[in-house]
Amino acid sequence: MHELAAVRDVIDAAMAGIAGDEPCRVDAVSIRRSSSFSEAALLRGFELLAAGTVLEGAHLEIEVVSRFVECACGRSCVIAADDLTERRWVCPVCGHAEEIDARDDLALLRVTVTRLDALVPAGVGSR
Repeated sequence: MHELAAVRDVIDAAMAGIAGDEPCRVDAVSIRRSSSFSEAALLRGFELLAAGTVLEGAHLEIEVVSRFVECACGRSCVIAADDLTERRWVCPVCGHAEEIDARDDLALLRVTVTRLDALVPAGVGSR
């Protein structure tokens, strides 16, 4: 559920950046996700939440960055979504548990659009 809320935030940000008064086609949405954010959840969430919007059908470009965690016991490692249980990372050395907030793991980078009036060849539709 946390992943879906994070995807909703990114979709809302993408939609806010698109001029509503100019017809356009969204070609791509570029995002950054951390290694702790499930790519499968991201893809499902984007498909679900973009349906029926101008983002539907846009290519999703995903940049992945490593998320590091440092435990008080001195253990430092990159975490992946598979290392988490209900958004918690548990240190395999000392058992310390740390909450990982998915909202910090996903960011909108850019939205690539094509203005639809730019696609109409000169002279077409004019008389």
